[in-house]
Amino acid sequence: MYTIEKKMNSELGNLKNEWCKWIRDEKRLSENTYLAYRRDLDSFFCFLSLYFNKKIDLSITKDIDNKTIRSWFFSKLENGAVPRSNARCLSSIKSFYNFLIKKKIIDYSPILNIKSPKFKSSLPRPLSMNQINKVLEFIIKNEKRWIAKRNLSIVLLMWGVGLRINEVLDLKLKDILDRNEIIVRGKGGKERILPIIEEIKNLLFMMLESMPVSIKKDDFIFLGEKGKRLHPTIVQKEIRNIRRLLNLPENTTPHSFRHTFATQLLENMVDLRSIQELLGHKSLSSTQKYTAVDSKRVKKIIEIYHPRSSKNL
Repeated sequence: MYTIEKKMNSELGNLKNEWCKWIRDEKRLSENTYLAYRRDLDSFFCFLSLYFNKKIDLSITKDIDNKTIRSWFFSKLENGAVPRSNARCLSSIKSFYNFLIKKKIIDYSPILNIKSPKFKSSLPRPLSMNQINKVLEFIIKNEKRWIAKRNLSIVLLMWGVGLRINEVLDLKLKDILDRNEIIVRGKGGKERILPIIEEIKNLLFMMLESMPVSIKKDDFIFLGEKGKRLHPTIVQKEIRNIRRLLNLPENTTPHSFRHTFATQLLENMVDLRSIQELLGHKSLSSTQKYTAVDSKRVKKIIEIYHPRSSKNL
């Protein structure tokens, strides 16, 4: 394994570290996306060092042209990369160059005009109501009292409100104090205010009351057993264990609950624009993929039609 620090000078290394801090703290990328972007940039710098056969510096990165990028893509394809991976890698590199522009280190880069490789997007795979009920029942029966409320709350926020796992774990006490709404911080730090049904809100406060520690308004509400913010990998591991024990399909992941939320709203006639706002999608095209799962037209709102609504209990 290469040591990337040996392949760049200190100035470029410092800029890379600043960029990492920028995408993590200001752009608020999810932990998985942040780590992937960082790996992509390291891989790019490693390629440049081999391509130019020397330690790279800022002057080299400034002068990168389309030919160099194409050579990088070809090298990745030779190593088994797929179009989806190359698309993300290009997004990572563009992010770094946008950061250089933001810092007024460069005025422009031809990299920013390169079109992303096309790839066939996979359709969302929602869970059935039977599968979701199995997960909920398992959590209630097989967890400690406080942990059960915590894990149940997490699943219900993903399925009943449509949150991403990182959005759930980023919730602070001050974000849930309004009885009818919660404040959610999505990708890029963009906030949205979402309605929350009474059943889920009550469960959140029951969880807080049963927690072994007290928290303040600016504290995260989902904690591990050591009292620190719960990490997404812990939730992923627990869902994976439940999937294995209940013999559920491979698509039973934290994100599948969010897929199910969107699909069920669409089935119950909620319009795409409303679903887009609820999910926090930047563009409608991200939401339109759910029409391939169910193409019914939309008319009603989340409280009336979502399965966790008190009107449907």
